[in-house]
Amino acid sequence: MEPPLPALKKFIVGTLIGIVATMPGVSGAVLAVCFGIYERIIADIADLAHKFREDFGFLMTVGLGIIFGIIVVSLGLDFILENYRVASMMLFLGLIGGQLPMLWKFTEPKARPSATNMLALIIGVIIMCFFLILGASDDRVLSHDLSSCLYMILIGMIFSVSHLAPGISGSTVLLAMGLLAPLTHAIATLDVIQLIPLLTGALAGLFGFAKVVHYAITRHRRSTYMLIFGLTAGSILVIMKEAAAAYSGTADIALGAVALGAGILISIWFSKLGRETSKEFSIQ
Repeated sequence: MEPPLPALKKFIVGTLIGIVATMPGVSGAVLAVCFGIYERIIADIADLAHKFREDFGFLMTVGLGIIFGIIVVSLGLDFILENYRVASMMLFLGLIGGQLPMLWKFTEPKARPSATNMLALIIGVIIMCFFLILGASDDRVLSHDLSSCLYMILIGMIFSVSHLAPGISGSTVLLAMGLLAPLTHAIATLDVIQLIPLLTGALAGLFGFAKVVHYAITRHRRSTYMLIFGLTAGSILVIMKEAAAAYSGTADIALGAVALGAGILISIWFSKLGRETSKEFSIQ
């Protein structure tokens, strides 16, 4: 039986990943990379038939923490985005900026990058620019009809795939598409009719994409992390667009500056915490 303290630590790490994953502009998978558990999770999901029993305690403890973190954030995120949109965007911007130095270390910066490596980085930025161009300025309103259920399946797939592909924030993509509010509202209100298709999409994305990510990490590690860095850096553009669209006066500048600083400090703390715990949690 697992000692209570390590299990609690894993639950807390899962909770932090769930909290961060729900915030636009921040990738929960990047935080998993910082904590040193990302590749272990991907390997487990990619070979679940053999790994589930072997690593059940780890997956269950971290997974419950992630779910708890998502629920906690969803309860307040909708209100914050509605009433303090500029400040929240600047907070997310700070969280992204603070995690970039840590993420850059995974690209092996001391070695000269190949043309393929640089292309991967550029593609990452282009992908986020694509979502920026296609982004919807207004939140969509979803009900309980068939089209809304299909949207919830799409939301679930985007959200789960973003957990597998560090650097791309599913919440940022959903924000750009006007679909973040329906997600947080469905979770906060426990709307079962919307949560069922949401869960269906999440599971489809999770198990359908895990092997792809596992292959990329094991066979093309450096290019994969260059792509991840490009996705993360490109998400800054999406967040800045949202902040500019919501700007309404000088009060937003002052509050936004404080939120930006807080985001950077929190992200630096996450990175430090990740360095301290990565060796412990990455051991299989």
